[in-house]
Amino acid sequence: MPNISVIAASILLPVAGLIGSPASKADRLPINFEQGAELADYERLDAGSLDAAVVPREAGAEGHCLRIHNPTPATSCGVRLGGPVKLVKNLVLSFDYRTEIEPGFEGAYLGMIFYVEGKQWFWESDAFSAEWRRAEVPLGSLRPWRGHAVRPGLVFSAIQLYGRVKDKTKAPGETKARMTVYLDNLQIAVSPRRSVLTDRTRQSTANPPMFHWPRPAEKAPQRLQYSRDPGFADDTTVTVDAKWNFFTPPEPLEPGCWYWRVWTGSELIEGWSDIESIEILPEAHRFTTPAIPLDKLADCPRPRLLPVARLAEPSLSDTRRKQLVASAEKLYQQGMPEHPGPHVPGDPRWPEWIDWYGKVAGGITGGTGRRLERIATCAMLTGDARVNQWAKELAQEACRWDPQGGSAMRHGDIGAHHLLRGLNWCYDACRETMTAGEERRLREVIVQRAEQFHERLNPFRGGEANNHAWLQAYGLAESGIVLLGEHDAAAEWTERVRQLYLGRFLSCLGQQGENNEGISYWGYGLGFIIGYADMMRAVCEIDLYRHPWLRQTARFPMYCAPPGAWAVSFADTGKPNHAVRGPAQTRWVRQLALRTSDPYALWYAGEREPVNGLAPKPPTDLAPSIHYRHIGWVIFNTSLVDGSQGTTVALHSGRYFAGHQHPDQNSFVIHAYGEKLAIDGGYYDWWGSPHFDAYSMTTLAHNTLLVDGRGQAVRKPGADGRIARYFDSPGYGYAIGDASAPEVYDGRLSRFDRRILFIKPGFVLVHDLVASAEASRYDWMLHAVAPIETADADNSFRIASPGAALRGRILAPAGARLNVATGFPVEPVDGYSTRPVPAEQYVPEWHLYVTPQSSTAREEFLVAMQIQRLGDQVEPEAVCEPIEATAAHGLRIRAGTGSHLILCREADAEGLLRGGGVESDGEVAAVEVGPGGIVLRAMAIAARKLSHNGRMLLDADQPLDWSSDRIE
Repeated sequence: MPNISVIAASILLPVAGLIGSPASKADRLPINFEQGAELADYERLDAGSLDAAVVPREAGAEGHCLRIHNPTPATSCGVRLGGPVKLVKNLVLSFDYRTEIEPGFEGAYLGMIFYVEGKQWFWESDAFSAEWRRAEVPLGSLRPWRGHAVRPGLVFSAIQLYGRVKDKTKAPGETKARMTVYLDNLQIAVSPRRSVLTDRTRQSTANPPMFHWPRPAEKAPQRLQYSRDPGFADDTTVTVDAKWNFFTPPEPLEPGCWYWRVWTGSELIEGWSDIESIEILPEAHRFTTPAIPLDKLADCPRPRLLPVARLAEPSLSDTRRKQLVASAEKLYQQGMPEHPGPHVPGDPRWPEWIDWYGKVAGGITGGTGRRLERIATCAMLTGDARVNQWAKELAQEACRWDPQGGSAMRHGDIGAHHLLRGLNWCYDACRETMTAGEERRLREVIVQRAEQFHERLNPFRGGEANNHAWLQAYGLAESGIVLLGEHDAAAEWTERVRQLYLGRFLSCLGQQGENNEGISYWGYGLGFIIGYADMMRAVCEIDLYRHPWLRQTARFPMYCAPPGAWAVSFADTGKPNHAVRGPAQTRWVRQLALRTSDPYALWYAGEREPVNGLAPKPPTDLAPSIHYRHIGWVIFNTSLVDGSQGTTVALHSGRYFAGHQHPDQNSFVIHAYGEKLAIDGGYYDWWGSPHFDAYSMTTLAHNTLLVDGRGQAVRKPGADGRIARYFDSPGYGYAIGDASAPEVYDGRLSRFDRRILFIKPGFVLVHDLVASAEASRYDWMLHAVAPIETADADNSFRIASPGAALRGRILAPAGARLNVATGFPVEPVDGYSTRPVPAEQYVPEWHLYVTPQSSTAREEFLVAMQIQRLGDQVEPEAVCEPIEATAAHGLRIRAGTGSHLILCREADAEGLLRGGGVESDGEVAAVEVGPGGIVLRAMAIAARKLSHNGRMLLDADQPLDWSSDRIE
C-alpha cells in the first residue's frame, strides 16, 4: 500500500533546487490557488481538454482550490504537474483533495503516476473520498514497479494526479463516468519524516500477529516499534531491530488494538513511518513455531527435498525402482516443447485468451513444470545416473524459455508456480552432477522466476483467504530451501513464507477447519498447503499440522458432503456447481487424517482397516450438524454416515473474503436421499466467462431474493451477511441469516432476515422478513435440476426426482404469482475453452420465481416445504394449511397419523403467539402431535413459555432456545 497519511495540516520546507525554475510567481510551489484566479496562471499544471477552474472552497471554508471535471464520461479525471523534480532524501509530495462521481458509479481510488522521461515509472494511490483528505507520499518510498526503482538523483518529468472510476465489467477501461476532482495546497518539498496516526488498520486472526511493511529501496536499517499506546510511551513499547521488512513476535500479545511504525534510514528516506494499527482478535489462533533453521539447512547434503519425496515412497523394492526408471524415461522422451509465448489477440491457435490459458499456461507451462518435478523425484529416489542426466538435460532445456515471456508469473501464476517448482526439484536432484556453467544457468533462472513471486508477496497486500497467495508462497519457500547458502535472498524467502503461513494464511480461514470458497477450492488450495506443510515437517522439522485449523479441516468435506449425498457449496464448485457428491476430496482427507491422526477423516476417506496404526472410525458419535461461524455456513445433516438415507438443509449468510464466493447471502440448499432438490445453480466453467459473469457469479443462480430485478453486490468487501442465530437438536434445526447490511443490495434493502426451521427429517420452513426505504418488487427464488410444477389453486410447487421430491406451498404473501423458467442467460462452456458443454455432460436447470402482487416497502415470505422420500420407501404426501393465529403466521402440516403445529412471529409483532392450541412468547414455536393429541416433540426459540392446549411444555426464567424430542 502507498505510504499516505490522513492528516489535518502540513508544515513543509522550501522546495528550492528540487523543481525547475518557475515561470511566474503563481507557478511556484506550494500551490494554494491564491496566486491567481485562472488556471493559466499556473503553468506547471496541465488539465488537457478537461474543464478546470480555480473556484472558492465550499461554504464554511476559506480560500480557493482547483476543480477538474470531465464532462464526457471517461475512466479518469485529473491534472498533470510538470517537472523536472529531482529526488533527494526525504522529498515528499503532499496535497489536499476530495472527489465526486456521478450517481450509479463508484470511485476506485485517487491515483498518482510518476513519469521519468515521459514514461510511467511508479504509481501510488489513496482513497476516492467525498471528504477532504490530506495525502503525503514520501517519494523515496515509492514501490518498485515493472523493474523500475527509486534512486538518489532520479528526475521525475511529471506527476499525474487523477480520480479513477471503479470498473463494472471484467475489461479494464470499459467503465466510464463523469468525475470531479478538487485539489489544494500542492507541495513537493524536503520534509522531516513525521510519524502520523493514520486510519490504516487490519484485524489479525493470528496471535502473535505478523507485521509487514514496504521494503526499503536499498538495504537499510529497519526498526519496528509496536505498542498499546499510539504515543509509543517507553513503558508500553517494544522496539525490534528488524533484519527484513517483516516481523512476528515470538510470543502471543494481549488481544486488542496495537499501534506500530517502522524507522528506516537510507539515502532516500529517514525517520519513523506513519502509524498503523492492528486489532488482535480475542479468538485469534495462538500458534507459533521455531524459525526456519537457515544455517542448518544451508549445510544439509543434497538432495534437500529427498525427505519429501520419500513421504510417498518410504522404501523402494527393485521392482519399484525399475518402474520409476521406466517412468522417467517416458518423461524424458517427451522432450521439452517450444513455448508459444504470451497470448496475442488474433492468434488463430488461440481464438480467445482463455483458449491460450488452458492450453499454454496450464498445459505447456504448468504441465512442463509437473513433468520436471516428477522426473527429478525419480532421480532422487532411484539414485540412477541415467535419470539424473535426463532430469538435468530437460531442466537446461527449460532454461531457454524467457523468464519474462509467456511462462512468466504475470501471465498465469499457477503454471509459473509448477514450472518454478519443477526447476527447483531438478536443481536439487542434479546439483552435484552439473557443471559450473549448468549450475549457474539453472540457478539464475530459478532466481529470476522466484523473484516474480517474491515481488508479488513483498509486501503482502492482502488476499490471504485466496489460494493463489498460498501457492505463490509455497513455490517461493521451496526455491529458498533449495538455494540456501547459494543465493543471498533465499533465507529471506524461506522465513517470509513461514511467517505468512502462520500470520496470514492458516489463521484467516476460521476456527473449525472451514473454507469460505467451498469444497472444491478447499481441496485445490489444500494441495498447496499440504505440500508446504510436508516440506516444513520433513525438511525443516517444523510441524504445521498442529495448527488448530489444519488439525480440524479434514472434517470439512464430511459435513459438506456425507457419503452418498450431494455437496453443499456456496461458491465456485464445478461443472456444474452442484456436481460434487460425497465422499469428496478423499485424497486430501486421507493425507490429513494420517498427518493429524483423525480416525473419522480416515473412515470418510474410505479406509475400513487401520493404516499406520490409526484405526478408522465412523462418525456415529459426532453431531451431524454444524455452524461454521467464520464463514457463515449452517449445515443441518441427519446423517454423516450415509447421505443417501439422510437429508441436508444448509444456509449461507457470512462475510465476503475471496473471489470464488458467490453473491448468495441468505441462500439455502436442500438435498435428500441421494437427490438434489434445491440447488446452488450455474457452472464454474472458468473465471470471468460469459456464463460466469451473467449467471453463476450473480444472485440469479441462488435461492435467495432479487430486489427490483437486481441481485446482491458481487465480490464486494463489506457486502456481508451473518448467522444471527443457530440452534440444533436431534429433532429440530433453526437458523437466522441476516443480510440487512446496506452493502449487500447496494442500499436497496434495510432488512432481510431469513429464518429457517428444519423439522427433521422431512419439513423446512423459510420465513423472510424484508424491508426497504421505498416500495420495491421482491422475487423469491428456488432452483432445481428437475422440472418445477406449480398449482395456482393453492400456490404450491413440486420438484420430483427418482429418490425424493420437494413439495412446497407459499403461505405468504397471499396471492403471490409463481413463474417457472428454464435455461441460462448465457450458456456455459466446456472448462477453460470456448467450446460448448458436451451434450452428455449438460445439466439443465429450472427456476421458480415467487413475486407478490404489488410492490411494497415491507414484505414477508413464508414457504413451507416437505422433503418427501420416494423410491422404494415412499412417504405419503403431507398437507400444509394455514391456521388462524395471533401475532404470528400459523400453519398445520398433516403427515401420516400426526401433525405439526407451527407459529412464526410476524415482523415487529409483540405479545404472545397463539394458534392451533399452541401458545408461546418466543420467536418461533413448533409442536408435533400424535394420535390422541399426545405431544411427541416440541421446540421454541427465544422463549420462556410454551404450552399446548393449556399444558405447559416450557416454563423458564429467561428466554431459551429449547426442544424436547419426546415429552410423553
